[in-house]
Amino acid sequence: MATRTKFSKFRSLYAVIEGLLDTYTHEGVVEILAESHDLDLSVSTLRSYLYRYKKRLNESSVATEDSRNKVETKHKAVKQIVIDLRGSDPIQEDDTDSEDDSDRALTPEELQAALDEMKRQVETERK
Repeated sequence: MATRTKFSKFRSLYAVIEGLLDTYTHEGVVEILAESHDLDLSVSTLRSYLYRYKKRLNESSVATEDSRNKVETKHKAVKQIVIDLRGSDPIQEDDTDSEDDSDRALTPEELQAALDEMKRQVETERK
């Protein structure tokens, strides 16, 4: 099995990292990534990766800006299922617009609950 580069792991965790940066310092994020996601980075490497990744995002958005003016986008509804973290049964199902909650930052408690759930899933998969 091919090993992934640190930057590819960083890219796949970018959304999580951005959420962590809302609450933690760069040093704290580096510790959480090492403990919870098996991604060992120095603070300077994290900063470099953030700069590099954001620069790529900006370049791709500038490149597609002209095409966005010519293409009509339709927002599709998505099915949202809320699951009780203590069990796996759905407790609420709802069809929502995909933009309803996209800008809301996670609270530290929600972030910790998500990290704990991910840890449980990884432990279950390893067994």
